[in-house]
Amino acid sequence: MAIIQIPDQCKDPFSFETVISLYQHIINQKAEGLDLSHVTFVDPYSLLCLLLIGRNYLRLTGNKLTLHRIPAQILQYMTRMDFFAHNIVDCDDTLEKHKHLKRSITSSRLLEVIEIPGKEKESVRVIAKVIATFRKRALVILKHWFTLTMVDYLVTVISEICQNIFEHSLDSGFIAIQSYMYLNERIFRIAIVDSGIGIPGTFEYMPEIKTMSNAKLLQTVLTTPLSSKRRYGYGLCQVNAIMEQLKGSIFLRSENAYISVLHHRRSAKGSYIFLKDDCPSFPGTQFSITLIG
Repeated sequence: MAIIQIPDQCKDPFSFETVISLYQHIINQKAEGLDLSHVTFVDPYSLLCLLLIGRNYLRLTGNKLTLHRIPAQILQYMTRMDFFAHNIVDCDDTLEKHKHLKRSITSSRLLEVIEIPGKEKESVRVIAKVIATFRKRALVILKHWFTLTMVDYLVTVISEICQNIFEHSLDSGFIAIQSYMYLNERIFRIAIVDSGIGIPGTFEYMPEIKTMSNAKLLQTVLTTPLSSKRRYGYGLCQVNAIMEQLKGSIFLRSENAYISVLHHRRSAKGSYIFLKDDCPSFPGTQFSITLIG
């Protein structure tokens, strides 16, 4: 079994596509572990997708992936975000206590990795806790964007996407939130992911979508209500409308396609939208919600 080198492509959803391209190789080769020595930065979306890779590997092989040669600052970050607390992956190194990042209120520009259960009753309770924690930390997390209206909008976004996990994915998922500086830009990012049946799987019984490419389907669920059970399309339409008002961006990936909607970059024709099909296949649905400013 090989140890697979992870490239320095964990900085945002677009760069992480390079890592996802290694996913089938990791699974098929039953890799002993992943070498993170080249990684210099990890954003919340990449962090959660690494966790999904580990969980999928554990489910398919019965063994945990081990992360090797993690740079000290990356290990500090992963530990601070409670990445290893979910007992999904192993690490060949330990972080001495005095090197742990602080957990004071002044350092809480983040929401640690939290699992969103796949069952409604437990999920509703956890989502309520997530929202309560986010509201409590919002003044610090949203330092450069903070208004009460902004907090309410983002609570709606969190609620709508997290509810889709237990209502549609047939799996549990994860959420993480953080504001940070990268390349002299202030970034606020909500990442919400699962490895369930994916959006194409949710709508596979609807004949009107069978002729659509998966990327076109992702665009449709963000812009057109496709309600079957509870308002799946309605909720994501609301998320898209909120992010348009906030001049933010959405990255939505499912199975072998993604869509990126850049509301902060508009032309006379509207927001910039990028669709991509024939991406490396990766189970489930992955969201990144971003503000830059």
